[in-house]
Amino acid sequence: MIPNTTPTPNELFNGEMRKMSDPELRIVMIVTRATFGWVEDKETGMRKEEDWISHSQMVEKSGKSGRAVNYAIQSCIEHKWIEARDAEGNLLDTAEKRMKHGRKIFFRLGEAFLKRGITLVSGARVPPHIVHQTPANKDTKPPHVVRATKETLTKETLTKPSGASAAGQKGKLLNELIEMFEKVNPSWRRLFANKTQRACLGRLLEQHGEEKVRWVIGSLAVSNKNAYAPTATTPLQLEERLGNLIAFWQKQKDRKEKNVDVVKI
Repeated sequence: MIPNTTPTPNELFNGEMRKMSDPELRIVMIVTRATFGWVEDKETGMRKEEDWISHSQMVEKSGKSGRAVNYAIQSCIEHKWIEARDAEGNLLDTAEKRMKHGRKIFFRLGEAFLKRGITLVSGARVPPHIVHQTPANKDTKPPHVVRATKETLTKETLTKPSGASAAGQKGKLLNELIEMFEKVNPSWRRLFANKTQRACLGRLLEQHGEEKVRWVIGSLAVSNKNAYAPTATTPLQLEERLGNLIAFWQKQKDRKEKNVDVVKI
């Protein structure tokens, strides 16, 4: 296998892709990367079946607007290119259902790609229980799915890893977060080898969770331009000024509720 690559269903290239709009293709690729792009069991080579992907991550990774992402997700679900489920495994096949369940939505590739099974690595295939045979009740939770819990190290794993595996997962997550500083720090690449900066990110993840940390880092490109907001261009600065940043965005939210002009993000 070529390192740092993601297995992708041949069906995408052999017919399904020509049916997709640009935003739809991007959503399918994001879901593919978040699932088949991660090895869940190194011994068997099994890849992840599903992953919790927040709406803000969809917007950031696709480069599309929130509205475009919403339309694309719904269309992809209707075409069976992807599936969306809540933490209990219930199918969220409408925008109303997804709004009701908020941000905790798990995505996976749909029947259009998985009905025939996919070769993931040499000698390893998606087992039969992942090949979706449409059940009589589509809202039934697949019994084999293991949902993320509070014990999960990061959202990139569905089961708690251990030892070197856990360290590797955390290292990849820290690298992803460091890459997000590119928009606010011309020297962002130096952060990769800086143990102090990585330690700061680790503490932020433990205290606030990945979704909140991603959101705050993503907001820096906007808040750094505001004269009344604290400036942060490194994880260390972010950790020191997080309280002030949260207070700034809370004021922006309050002003928005009062129909006052706010800084948009």
